[in-house]
Amino acid sequence: MRRLVAVLAMLALAVCLFLPEARFTEDEDTVLLARTIYALGKEESYATKLKLGSVVMNRLESDWFADDLGEVLSDPQQFPAGNRYDADSLRAAHELISGRRALDGDALYYQAADASEPWGEAHRVDSAGNYNFYCESGNN
Repeated sequence: MRRLVAVLAMLALAVCLFLPEARFTEDEDTVLLARTIYALGKEESYATKLKLGSVVMNRLESDWFADDLGEVLSDPQQFPAGNRYDADSLRAAHELISGRRALDGDALYYQAADASEPWGEAHRVDSAGNYNFYCESGNN
């Protein structure tokens, strides 16, 4: 009986370690944000993932964008709608929803550093990984 309990406990621990999604049920906003972060930065560092997510959350807190995370994320041609996420993306989403930001509140835009029509330096506030972050859109 002890062996069975020990085996079941080890199996439960292994599931929690290898399947971060199985640890607890996530709310819809956290999952939406984690999927977006993963779609944008699956190959990026954790710091870059936090900055990408900060752009989303800065928009959510801005008077110029929608007041609902789902609406911010579904704004046409702004953020990819991913259907997967990893542990880093989920952790970043948790931290961002809890209030952490890796960029100042005026950083509302991002662009891939290798974009075919780069926005330039005028309103760039930061760079990380393969992304530049801006306080104003270069498409203005």
